[in-house]
Amino acid sequence: MVTRRQALKGLTLGAGATLLNPMIQRVLASENGEQTPPRFVFVLQSNGFDAIQACPESIPFQKYADREKFETFDLTKHTLPNGFTPLEKHKNRVTVLQGLSGKCTGGGHSTWSGALGQFRLSGANNQDPLGVTIDYQLGQAVTGILPWIGVGMSANENQTATLGFSGRAAHKPLAIALNPEKAYNAYFSVAASGDLKKRFHLKRNLLDYMIDDVKRTQKQLGPLGGIELEAYLDSYDSLARRQYKLLSAEDQLTRAAPKPDDRFTSSVATKRMEAQFEIASSALIGGLSNVATITCAAGEINAQPYLGIGLEESNHGFGHMGGSARDARGIPLYEQSRSFLMRQIATMVDRLESMPEGEGTMMDNTLIVYMSDAPDTHHSTAMEWPLLLVGDLGGRLKLGGRYINYPGYGKPGHRTVGSFYTTLLNAVGAKQNTFGRLDPDLDEVAMQTGPCREILA
Repeated sequence: MVTRRQALKGLTLGAGATLLNPMIQRVLASENGEQTPPRFVFVLQSNGFDAIQACPESIPFQKYADREKFETFDLTKHTLPNGFTPLEKHKNRVTVLQGLSGKCTGGGHSTWSGALGQFRLSGANNQDPLGVTIDYQLGQAVTGILPWIGVGMSANENQTATLGFSGRAAHKPLAIALNPEKAYNAYFSVAASGDLKKRFHLKRNLLDYMIDDVKRTQKQLGPLGGIELEAYLDSYDSLARRQYKLLSAEDQLTRAAPKPDDRFTSSVATKRMEAQFEIASSALIGGLSNVATITCAAGEINAQPYLGIGLEESNHGFGHMGGSARDARGIPLYEQSRSFLMRQIATMVDRLESMPEGEGTMMDNTLIVYMSDAPDTHHSTAMEWPLLLVGDLGGRLKLGGRYINYPGYGKPGHRTVGSFYTTLLNAVGAKQNTFGRLDPDLDEVAMQTGPCREILA
């Protein structure tokens, strides 16, 4: 009698696939009692994120300079701050992480790729990363068909991409798609129909032809071909492999792909943001990638991204109204813009929770990291970098239902954002002692080396 596991294996291998269909792979992992691959979503919002805005009113707030020790509170016993209300129903998965510093980035209106890379950019070129960013490095450690995808929203509907926030290496930026229609075409064309699918297959056939042509030329030239032709061949071959991986995953991508509607071409920025979250969720569910980065007007200073939700003040304008005191004039506007984004995150959590995986759901093996590209206040110092986390990577991290304070900058027990990123890498088996640029004003060993043991399971 054929078992369910044998049937699944036969289905995949019978199709001649050398790479298991990611959706089938998840089922097989469950059948074998194996842990499924972890997933990461990084959400970057512009305009700063003051620590007090992440602190429930029922928890005494301490400024970083006054925090002398590591503290943790049971977040499930407190009501989330107004800006996070959409996540109230998921509070058992939520962790507020306070006190980490990122002073190595320099702070300012935006740290650009420094947020995910922990390095300091020059003011002259914010599109040029100085190293690999954590999203891409994690994508290499837990790769799907693609190691990483990036989508986002700009207040400018004519801006189609940004190179400013992710990088695969120094001086090698990754493009984050700001137009949902183009993002859909780039990531789900194999699952589309009509002309879009024809273009996908034409591109695949063209790559095959180009590879054959390079190989013929290489054979004719022999040793004269040198390393240049080898580099061309490797480049085209890499693109072709990506296309064939997408083709092998056509069925589950078709099932998971979002259905484009008027949000994908809307002139309203917040509508486009909704579409981008749907694309990112679909990419995770379809096995296209295990890592997604989503930017929300990141890097944009004098912009009006939230007209669609009735917020007419520019983000720079309400940034100058203040956000570091509970009664600051800017607080209600920060809460309005952040609540919108938290609704998108909550919808993503709902969707991942609806997808069975192992003995639980896909959300059980996912971590969503929300942060600002400007570490703390509107004109940030990067002395502290509040993080909102949803999930615990299947128990790899001691997170969920916690409010955590690390000691303030330079105090015994203090840790950095780079240490947190090191923790994520260690959680997925990528042993590494440091990440990004070190802060010369902090103890290198005690405060910047190794994972944060308080949150690593």
